[in-house]
This record gives sequence, structure tokens and C-alpha cells, in this order.
Amino acid sequence: MKSSKNILKVANIMPRLRLGNKTENRVQRTGPHRVKFLMDKEATGIDTITGKEIPVVAYMVEENGEKKSYRVPKLNKSGEINYLVIRLAEIEEGQEAILEMKRSGIKNYVDVIPVKLETSVPTVDYDDIPIIDENENEQTTDSKAENVESEK
Repeated sequence: MKSSKNILKVANIMPRLRLGNKTENRVQRTGPHRVKFLMDKEATGIDTITGKEIPVVAYMVEENGEKKSYRVPKLNKSGEINYLVIRLAEIEEGQEAILEMKRSGIKNYVDVIPVKLETSVPTVDYDDIPIIDENENEQTTDSKAENVESEK
């Protein structure tokens, strides 16, 4: 559907990062998503249950080179800061994380696994490693034996 994608691009509407797809009876998880966090900002959104405006945190992420939007309600049902907002606050701009919807009992939650920067392993230059000549080993062994005999 190229036309639809072009319309969204012209309207500056980013596709959403979907960790799950709603079906008739449940939410079907889509597996782990490795994303790079580009920015976040406070915004307003619509509560899917009540239809009322609620405060959300909008994240811009990049998945496989494509920029996507991901929105999280700022507050939970108790009026406290949403655990996911707290977890995502640990991620720095430009850092990657793996987001995956998981199930705990009857509830779904989003697991956040920061991707650690890989440390580079130093390469070994084999030209810098000294080569021990087999003859040198024999000579030192022979000279030790001569020294032992001369001491007697």
C-alpha cells in the first residue's frame, strides 16, 4: 500500500510501534522489538476505555531504520506515574533497548531490556609476538646441564 504510506509521510504521521495486536478476545503479542530511542515528550492522548483525554508520554523510536511513535499513559489507574514511564526514563536518547510484551497471570506488561554497548575486543597482531626458536630452548637446557656438571 504505497499510496497510504505516502499519504502518512506527507501528513507527517509516523507509524506506531505495536508490541501487541488486539483481537476479539485478547491481545496477540508481536515478540521482541529492538528499538533506538530518539526522543520523548509529554502530550495528550485518548483513553481507549473511557474516551477521555489523558496525559501521555510520546516516544519517537527507530526500528530497523524506520521511525515510529510509541505512546504510554503517564499515570496508572491509581494516579501514580506509570511503571513503564519510570523504566523508559532509564534509557538515554540514542540508546537501544528491547521492548517485549509479556504476560503475568491475566495481565500483560512490557519488559524493557537495555542493550549494553558492546566493548571492542582488542585484536592480536601476530607480528608482535616473539617467536622462540626451538634451538634456543635446547641450548639453554644444554648450558644448564653443563653448569650443573661443572659445579660438581
